[in-house]
Amino acid sequence: MGINERMLKIFREVSADSFLRELSSDSARSIVYIYVEHPVEPEYGPPVEEACLPRGLVELLKRRGIERFLKYQWEAYQHIVKGEDVVIVSGTGTGKTEAFILPIIHVLSRDPPDARGICLIMYPTKALARDQYVRIREYVSAADMRVEVYDGDTPEDVRRRIYAEPPEILLTNPDMLHYALMYVDKFRSMLPRVRFVVLDDFHMYEGVFGTHVHYVLRRLSRFCNKLQYVATSATIGNPEEFASLMFRRSCKVIRGVTGRRGLVKHLLLKSKRTKIQEAVELVKLCVRSGKRGIVFADSHRLVELIKRLLDRAGLGSLVAVHRAGLRPEERAEIEDKFREGKLIFIIATPTLEIGIDIGNIDIAIMATVPPSYIRYLQRSGRVGRRGQVSYVIQILGNDPISSYFENYPEEFYNRSPEPLYIDPRNVELARLHILAMCEDAPIKLTELDDFEYCVAMSLVDEGLLRIVHDKYLYLTEEGRRVVRRLRSLRGMGDKVEIYLKDSKKKIGERELPIAIRELFPGAIYLHGGRTYKVVELKLDERRAYVVRIPDEEVNYITIALYTSIPHIERVVERGNVLGISYQYVELTIEERVEGYIVKDMYGSRIIREEYLDEEISYRFRTKGLILYMPLISFSRIEPLDHIERAKAYHAVEHALIIASQISIGAGQTDLGGISYPTGEIVIYDGHLGGSGLCRQLANRLRETIEIAYKIVKNCKCYDGCPKCIFSPYCGNNNKYLSRRNAARVLEHVLKGERAVERELPIHVKGYV
Repeated sequence: MGINERMLKIFREVSADSFLRELSSDSARSIVYIYVEHPVEPEYGPPVEEACLPRGLVELLKRRGIERFLKYQWEAYQHIVKGEDVVIVSGTGTGKTEAFILPIIHVLSRDPPDARGICLIMYPTKALARDQYVRIREYVSAADMRVEVYDGDTPEDVRRRIYAEPPEILLTNPDMLHYALMYVDKFRSMLPRVRFVVLDDFHMYEGVFGTHVHYVLRRLSRFCNKLQYVATSATIGNPEEFASLMFRRSCKVIRGVTGRRGLVKHLLLKSKRTKIQEAVELVKLCVRSGKRGIVFADSHRLVELIKRLLDRAGLGSLVAVHRAGLRPEERAEIEDKFREGKLIFIIATPTLEIGIDIGNIDIAIMATVPPSYIRYLQRSGRVGRRGQVSYVIQILGNDPISSYFENYPEEFYNRSPEPLYIDPRNVELARLHILAMCEDAPIKLTELDDFEYCVAMSLVDEGLLRIVHDKYLYLTEEGRRVVRRLRSLRGMGDKVEIYLKDSKKKIGERELPIAIRELFPGAIYLHGGRTYKVVELKLDERRAYVVRIPDEEVNYITIALYTSIPHIERVVERGNVLGISYQYVELTIEERVEGYIVKDMYGSRIIREEYLDEEISYRFRTKGLILYMPLISFSRIEPLDHIERAKAYHAVEHALIIASQISIGAGQTDLGGISYPTGEIVIYDGHLGGSGLCRQLANRLRETIEIAYKIVKNCKCYDGCPKCIFSPYCGNNNKYLSRRNAARVLEHVLKGERAVERELPIHVKGYV
């Protein structure tokens, strides 16, 4: 679509829509693109009477207006009843819960009440499980069955009832399952009766968290006779492949409804204001227009800043922040107030992008570009669930991703959900879960596959496991101490605990390695809506001490200056794309924080640089890619050429990491990078042991390079700016970068100029 055609479409949409006319009346903003998502009428299947369901359940469905199955629901019903493992992919609000719960009730109801199997329905969070409980209880009760929630908040009397008389349906989460497998004998005694395991919001189980869940399911299967898996998601790019990694078996994919019940207008919006300020102005406009909605942003700091500005605008009583770090009861209270109409807007981190139903929502405002298209679809899926005309506004800023989609707006909406990946061969995670498996119950050596056996033998060598009778593995006391560190499945690294300096009260914790970039002495740290300053970091004790600072006294943020040094441990795979040789490797990264940048509150202006009295360092194992770029010369004078090459490959590294946000859905801090003037670029997973993102990057390297070239080629700046290659997370404050030099390197790559493997020049200074 050409620019003139695009502008004509915008003019027509604005002319016909009073809300868009008012939005466009502000000269500080402009609409870059409008994509209209029209309602889709789903295909229907047979009447609900055709299923073998209890009469009370059929009557309930009809009272709720469900006279017929949707076509995909009926397909899922038939495959589940046959005993097949399935993955259901269908849009938000299209009845995925009914697609799995009805056939499971059918199967369980065939047995006598005292001999029925159990279905474990696993949600990624406690909040989501409890939100879905009311809906599922209605169906289960109508079939004369029971459902309970089993999590950390379940009262002791309810737990005793669950153990004594297991319900047919048990709602839980991965963290609770992990804990109960290790420490609750009565729970383990129930497990032979488990017949189904359902993973709702399946797309949430990617990366490190997903690998944790893979191993929890592996441990669960040891106690069950025969498990049947069901997974559901509104958005997933590779459901069959992802399910086979998660469940270690192939699954039937059921594809459902892709559209929505109501008309949704998606806007790309450019503003002369910052993204935070524009989000505030849009909320004020929506309140005047009587529209209810959510503002999404990807960090605690941003949602707190937006709330602070709305408070100053006199809207504080109508808006609330919803994010991790709040107590569950606080989040539940906010959700209830929104449903009741006491709140008009919620300012949220991704805590509300999954299936919690908080009522009627007219508009979703994205203050930051979501880290993947899957996340965009999930967030936009919160609106229009009652069939009304609704809006999704994506605010574009002066960052590279915003600039890319400003230049190629059609690509924003023509994307497909990204493929997801977990890494079952993450050695660090496998070590912890094999120890946990021994805590669950001693392991027979014959239970382990070749990879697990090798990991287990290394644990024996370290004295964490011992072999008994040449058949069984048991934990040693040291092994038991190590496994008890695995308190959460949301990460896996050591954690730095955060304490108030004066009272020694613990207020939070951050996982390594990111902790050393956020908790260095002098760092400003936001937590629980309050502002703190780090006064001391004792890394050997895994403790940071902070002091409280009044919010009105802080108008700046801090960003670490750091160096990363890679050490290759093992080459896993070699490949070649567009003439570029690459290696997928296991490596050790040493990070050294040397100082920090002080920026204004909105991150747009550097105030000063500070350097630490003593650098902070941390080493961790991960996985990554080494890319061998063609060696381009920029000057005949060697010292000058060395500098120009450093600027070229450093900019290519930034561009590739930025492009990976589009090609594989990587978050801004999920990948790290190091470049060398000799043409080598290292891109690594920022999570201990590896998240699988670099594996995906290897699979989509050509596409990533093509996007990176567009980013550096089309920017109108002289030789580098925040709209193309500058990164807010650059370890050396975006020094030694050249957009033009990067474009020249990538042009050579796209023409197919060959480059071969070389020894990684650790002795040469790299740029991060």
